[in-house]
Amino acid sequence: MKKYIAIAGIAIIFLTLLLLSFNKSSIEYTDFQKAASLNKKVQVIGSLEKTLPFHYDINTNVFEFYMKDKKGNVKLVRFNGPQPNNFTIAPEFVVKGVMKDTLFLAQEIITKCPSKYESELEKAKQ
Repeated sequence: MKKYIAIAGIAIIFLTLLLLSFNKSSIEYTDFQKAASLNKKVQVIGSLEKTLPFHYDINTNVFEFYMKDKKGNVKLVRFNGPQPNNFTIAPEFVVKGVMKDTLFLAQEIITKCPSKYESELEKAKQ
């Protein structure tokens, strides 16, 4: 009986540690306004603000653009890397990073495939 209690105790400790490590590695989805107050790495989903300029500097490998989040907040995003291939045609994308004052410093940009949405729109029209 003591053997089963010991195994159950070890299993509970293992599961607790597993859940705690998962919680630390998860990155919260939020908007720009809340990201500024959190002061930690977050994910923001939104779209390219096409009325404002975007620019890639080949010499410094820095890509800057304006993004509108789901709540309509527009912020300048700076990414140390090239512009993603389907960036201008993606209906929306996710940026992972941190807010510094009024600038979002992106560490990663994940674009959503526009062809996926086109097929969904065609199905909806039928």
